[in-house]
Amino acid sequence: MPEIYLAPIYKVDYGDATADKPQSKSWSTEHGQWLIIGDKEGPKLLKKDISGWTPQTEINEQWTNLPRKADVFKNGNDVHIVFVDQCALSVVKMTYSIGKKKYETQRKKTLSIPENCKSIETATITQDSKNEFWVCADMNETIMVWHSLDGKEWSTPFTIAGNINKDDISLIVKLENQVSVIWSNQNTQSVYERIHYDGDKSDKWSQPIIIQQGNNNADDHLNATVFENGEMMIASKNSVDQINQPQFVLRVRDKKGHWANIPYELLNKGKSPSRPIINHVTSGKIFEAHSVKNKENNRYHISINEIKKKNNNYIFKELIRLKTKIKGKNGDVTSSKDPFFSKESKFIFFSDDLGNIYSFDLDLLF
Repeated sequence: MPEIYLAPIYKVDYGDATADKPQSKSWSTEHGQWLIIGDKEGPKLLKKDISGWTPQTEINEQWTNLPRKADVFKNGNDVHIVFVDQCALSVVKMTYSIGKKKYETQRKKTLSIPENCKSIETATITQDSKNEFWVCADMNETIMVWHSLDGKEWSTPFTIAGNINKDDISLIVKLENQVSVIWSNQNTQSVYERIHYDGDKSDKWSQPIIIQQGNNNADDHLNATVFENGEMMIASKNSVDQINQPQFVLRVRDKKGHWANIPYELLNKGKSPSRPIINHVTSGKIFEAHSVKNKENNRYHISINEIKKKNNNYIFKELIRLKTKIKGKNGDVTSSKDPFFSKESKFIFFSDDLGNIYSFDLDLLF
């Protein structure tokens, strides 16, 4: 199997700076490529230029003390970001100034958090076809949603699901004329979905849809990509955790809302795969990436895989392994919410527990 050792593109004073699992932290426009990472003082915005990945000092100073984990939704020259830490959520809007050739912060909003909050692990953000905004997060043993008509004023949260495990998470995804919330519930060994149709009242949601139930199929690892034909794929981890049994599940939702669940990636004595993400190229290629721990020497690598559909079967082919020189943990792969385009760079990113950030351009595999 081909492998390559990567050098860091940037270093921060904060471990696992590209966490967390359902989040997308990078995006591309005609004006460049961008990445948000966590740091000790708060999140940092980096831009790709001829010298590498350069911090955007003015923005980063404005973001001091904001929560560090970020999920990004891009729409034209506007970017909306939800920042999350334990029992803290903030939404920031940036707009790219063509004249000044840089992003400018337009507003920062702190979302209402219930007083009984003990923990929030992660959060995601999206915008529907009516230009309304949605944030979804796990809080304690519930999944909660915040709504805004315009991104300026936000609702108090309302509960989408309860009685989940404190280790469970969710993500919210924009689909055609609807948004989908998907979450894990390890207590019931289930993965669920609820749908909100664009234009309906903010608290009008479908009944819970069972994506899969039983056989320890749920865990707190979810990451999605949406195809141009309306289909969605989710890379997820299960809780089977048995040698020679699949550790991951590819969950495929067709345009009508029907789900198929395809187990993959065997767990064995020598390696432990975790934290899968998924994205695709508009030309049709599908990429999955995840971290792998070598249990014999405690070294990690990132496995890059291509997923192909052939005669209603899914084929998973490993393409390359990304390695680093450090002996500690690395992982938390992230990419963009948007798909990759054929003639543009296709960056993925990951980080280690020492604060190093790494990138790899999937174009190098073509």
